[in-house]
Formats: sequence, structure tokens, C-alpha cells
Amino acid sequence: METEKNFLSLLEKLDRECGERIALRYSPDEPDAFITYHGLYEKVIEKMHELKGVKTVEVRDGLRLSWIITCLASACGGHMTVLCAPGQPAIFSDETYDKNYLPGKLLFFTSGTTSRNKAVVLSQEALLSSAANGQAMLACHSDDRLLSCLPLFHVFGFICSFLWPLTNGAEIDLGIGYHGFLTDTKAYRPTVLSVVPTLLELMLRSDVLNDELRMILVGAGPCSQELIDEVLKKGIHLRFGYGLTETASGVAISTDDNDPFTLHPCPDTKAKISESGELLIRTTCLMDGYYLDSEQTSRKLTDGFLHTGDLAEIDQNGCIHIKGRTDDVLVLPNGEKIFCPEIESEISSLIGAKCVLLMRGSIPTLVVHAPFERDFEIKAKIDEYNQSKPLGRKVPAVELRSEDFPRTVTGKIQRYKL
Repeated sequence: METEKNFLSLLEKLDRECGERIALRYSPDEPDAFITYHGLYEKVIEKMHELKGVKTVEVRDGLRLSWIITCLASACGGHMTVLCAPGQPAIFSDETYDKNYLPGKLLFFTSGTTSRNKAVVLSQEALLSSAANGQAMLACHSDDRLLSCLPLFHVFGFICSFLWPLTNGAEIDLGIGYHGFLTDTKAYRPTVLSVVPTLLELMLRSDVLNDELRMILVGAGPCSQELIDEVLKKGIHLRFGYGLTETASGVAISTDDNDPFTLHPCPDTKAKISESGELLIRTTCLMDGYYLDSEQTSRKLTDGFLHTGDLAEIDQNGCIHIKGRTDDVLVLPNGEKIFCPEIESEISSLIGAKCVLLMRGSIPTLVVHAPFERDFEIKAKIDEYNQSKPLGRKVPAVELRSEDFPRTVTGKIQRYKL
């Protein structure tokens, strides 16, 4: 399908070309629990009339079906649409939204670490371009059934488990959330699945991947070789996507089952490496900027290129190989982000030694600069630390090294060299 410029023209086209085809199925147990593309268009238009006169719409509904209808109606009606997690406290006031109104734009929030989340301003055209880029690299067909079980207020979920299949007239089966992770695949029998690594691991360990599944798209975090091998043994194609909230998700996708870590740039995407080894991206899917944060926007965007914060290499074929992060944020396999200096400072004070938190494969590992004879003492203190922390802040592995950490000329630790 030709790429549309906004959601309303997309829905009008889908109504004409796919009218009686199922768009959304919201219960696998009830035969009539679905909405056709014509029905979806009608419900969005009806909701648009309800929202008339409103400038900004915060989409918070926890029910996936009504969330989708409200989100589409808000965007189609030209409102500024703010995508929030259920229960997420307001970051900006209604007065701020009214004063700084961006008609037709969507605001997605990045994952916060020690500071508040940043609101990324994305146009409908950028989001639709991202879905089209993904389709050019990885086809979702009109006879596919995609199980949508990821949070739609995150860009990866919005694009890869909703907008991508929607733009291609596929059937979107709406999962019931956490309680359906182990039942939805067997109930809906999808042919395509978009997941994060931890969800994929849970589904593999529980043996719930259905026989009809032909392809899995993984994003938002690293994945172990063990999981990759398990999926391929089942005869399911496995692809990895790389992107950021600031690029409306899609930047690059793997195209070969046997080479999952080589990422091919999507169409209309230009990648280059800075002198410091950071990956810079220019794409049609790029954000307008951070909402009410021109300073951060100017730092992140230079001459039309986005500073991704990722260290990478580009091979002779133009493929991207991600090597690590330039900053101090640790991305766990479930997509959760941890501000490393916070944990490092606390543990360093506890054990009396410098340490660095990083990933070894998919395992958060604390590397400690200390003599090997302190091994038992240090690990005992870290066990004590772990007992008082929630799961996302525990340190599952510890390594000791006698030599100092590699550093820049200004004394900063070069994490990627570890």
C-alpha cells in the first residue's frame, strides 16, 4: 500500500480497500468480538465528534480497544495526542499543553532514569513512514494475524504491534495484557508476533508458541544466542529491529536468520559514525524534537542527524553493528533502563572499591577494580546489597579485575572497552 501522510487518509483508504476485512479482534473466545476496517473507521469518526473542541487529549485508557479508537480519533481530529501509560502521573499541566499546543502531533515519553521522562514530538507522517519502512524490510501481509501484546504507549509497541499490521490491512489480535502472555498465542493462533526479549524467553520456556507462527520481530533490548537458537529450531523466522523513540522506532532490521546482529538500514535512512564512535542517524521518521526542551533537542539533533547514544560500526555493505552505549544508561532485556552511576556509587561506598555496571550478553554484571583476594568479601557485601533491592536493581553477576579501568584523557571510564 502507498504510504499515507496522516491517520485519517489511511483509515479512509483502508475503509475503501479492506472494508469488510477484520481489523481488530479483541477476544479469541467470542466469534463476534471483532471490528472490521469499515467498523473501525466509523468508530474513529464517531469518537472524533465527541472530542470536538478539545485541544489536547491524554490517552490513558487501559483497555486496548478503546485506547486505539481514542488515540486514532484524537490524531485524526488534529488534536495534540499525548500517549500515557495507565496510571502515569501528569508530567505537564493542562495549562502547559494549551499554551504550547501542537495540532496533529503525538507525544511519546522516553523511559526515565534519574530525571523525568522526555516527551518526544512525532508527526503522523513520521510514524506512518516508520511503519512503511518496516514493511519494506519485513513484510506483514493482509492475510497475517499479528498478536498485539506490547504496550502501545511505547513507540516499539505502537509501530510494530499496531501501526505496521494496520497499514497493510492485516488482522490485529489484541492481547489481554500480562495475564494473557501464556494463553493468547494458543487462543488467537497468530502468524506474526512482536515481542521484547524477556517476553520471548517467557513464551519459549512455557512452550506457548503456536504452530501457525511464521515470524517473530524482537526489539527494545538485547537477546541471547540461546533464545535465538530455540526459535530457529521451531522453524520460525526471527528478526531484530533497532530504533529509538526519537526515530519513531524503525531505523534498521536484521534480514537473515543466520546473522541476527547485522542490521540493514531501512529505506530513506542514512547512518554514519562520529569521530567518537557514536551512531548518527538521519531518517524520514525523525522526531520534531523534545516537547518544551529546545536545549536537549539541539544537543540531540545536529545538521539533521540524530545522536543515538549508541556506539556502532558500519561495514562495507552499509550494515550497522551495535557495540554498546556512549552514556551511562544500562538497557535490560525487558527494555527497562537503569542509571548506572546511581547503583555504582552505592555499591562502591559499600565495598570500598571502584566498580562499573554493564551487560555481559543479557546479564547485568558489576565489574570491580580490586585485588582478587577480596573476592569473597566483596561478593558477600553485594549479596547483602541485593537482598534489600527490587528485581530490576539487583546485581546478578560480579567480576573482579586487578588493573584499572580504561579511561579517556579527562578521566572518564570507557565502558564500551569493557
